[in-house]
Amino acid sequence: MKTWLLLGALQLSLVGIGCGGTLDGVDDGEGGGPASSGSGAPAGSGSGGSATTGTGGPDPGGTGSGGPVSSGSGDPATTGGGPDPGSTCAEVDSCPFAAGVEIDCRKRFMYGLNYAWRDFGADFSGQRQWDQAGVSGKRDRVLADLRDMRAHGVDVVRWWIYPRIYGEALVMDGQGNPTGLGGTSTQDILAALELADQAEVNLMFTLFSFDGFYKTSHNPPNGLSVVSLGPIVADTSRRARLIENVVRQVARTVASSPHRHRMVAWDVINEPEWAMTGPSLYGGDPPFEGDASKFDLVTHAQMEALAKESAAVLREETGAPVSVGSAAIKWGQAWTRADVDFYQVHMYGWVNEWRPYNTPLAELNLTDKPVVMGEFPINLDGIDVQYDKFVSDLYNVGYAGALSWSYTDGNFPWAPARDAVKAFADRHTCETRY
Repeated sequence: MKTWLLLGALQLSLVGIGCGGTLDGVDDGEGGGPASSGSGAPAGSGSGGSATTGTGGPDPGGTGSGGPVSSGSGDPATTGGGPDPGSTCAEVDSCPFAAGVEIDCRKRFMYGLNYAWRDFGADFSGQRQWDQAGVSGKRDRVLADLRDMRAHGVDVVRWWIYPRIYGEALVMDGQGNPTGLGGTSTQDILAALELADQAEVNLMFTLFSFDGFYKTSHNPPNGLSVVSLGPIVADTSRRARLIENVVRQVARTVASSPHRHRMVAWDVINEPEWAMTGPSLYGGDPPFEGDASKFDLVTHAQMEALAKESAAVLREETGAPVSVGSAAIKWGQAWTRADVDFYQVHMYGWVNEWRPYNTPLAELNLTDKPVVMGEFPINLDGIDVQYDKFVSDLYNVGYAGALSWSYTDGNFPWAPARDAVKAFADRHTCETRY
C-alpha cells in the first residue's frame, strides 16, 4: 500500500504522468433508465437501489477516460514495469496494467464492488430519528461485510458518504448554508478507514449523489428534514461554503487518519446527470433532462463547477485521484473538462441497448485518461452475458476497472455472484490489487 506522505509529491503520477429509477417520457436510447431496472435512474435511491420517496424516511431496500486500448491479442497488464526516468517511484511495478488507474506508482485494474451503503443516508452521520447508527456505531456489521467482500476478491469498495442531506448529516446555518459536518460524520469516516484496513480493502469515497437534489422538505411525517443541494450548487457563494465546510472537512478527516492509505480515490458525485437540465457543453452529448417535479435541477456549467472545485480541494488535502460517477456513456464527454484524474461511467441494460458495454473506448472518444466502469449490475440483468465475460471484455478492451453493483441491493444480489467475482480476481491476482 501507499505511503500517504508521498501522495502530494506523486500527484502528477496519479494521473499517469511521472511514475510511469422512473424517468418520465423515456422512449429511446437518449433517455434515462427504465423504472425498475436499478439502472441509475432516479427511481432508485442510487444507481440500482430501491426507490426513495422524498419524504425523509429510510430506504427500505437498504436502499471515465481511459488508458491505452488493448487490441485483445495480449494481456494489457504485462507491458512496461520500470519507473520512468526521473520519476519519484523508487520501486519497479511488478505487474502494471497498462490501462489502469495509477496509485502510489502502481497501475492496476481497479476491481471491486459498490457497497454502496449499509444504511442509506446514515452510514456517515447516523440518523437518530430512524435509530440508525453511523459506521462507528455498527462496526461489527460493517467489518463482517468488508471481510466478506475481501474474501471474494474485492479490492476497491465504492462507498457513499452523503447521498442525501438528511437530518443532522450536515450542520446548517439559518440561511440553509452548510457550516460543517454533522452527527457522527467525523467518527464514521475514521471508523470506515480503520475497518477497511482491518479487512484489507481499499475505499473510493463518493461524496454526494443526484439524490441530494431532491427538493427540500421540512418536518416530514417522521420529523426528519431533507435539504436540497440544488440551490447551493447553483449559487457561487453558497457552493463555495459547501466546498470549504463539507468537502474540505471530509478530506481533512481522511487525511488525519492513521489508516488514510486505505482511501485510494474520490468520486465527487454519483450520477449527477439526473439532477441536471439544459444542453451539454461538450462533444455533442444529448441534453440533460432531469425531472423538475422531483429535483432542484442545475445546469451543466454549475455541476461542472462543483466537480472542478471539489477536485481541487480533494487533491490539495489528500493527493488522491478524483472522478465523477457518470450515469451513462451517452454523456461520455460531460466530465472531460472537469479536472478529474480518471473517468467513471455506469452501465445497465438500457445503456447497453444503445451503446454496448464492450465498445472500444476510441469509438467513444475516451482515450486521454483511464476509464473505470463504476457500476454495472452484478447479475448482469438486462445485459445477457455472464459476469466473467463482461469483466474480461472490459479488461481486454482497455477499461481501467470494474466495480459491480452492489453488496446491499437485493435487486442485484451479491451472494449468487460472489464466487464469480472471486474467480476473476484469482486469475488476475496482482493486476487487481493495489
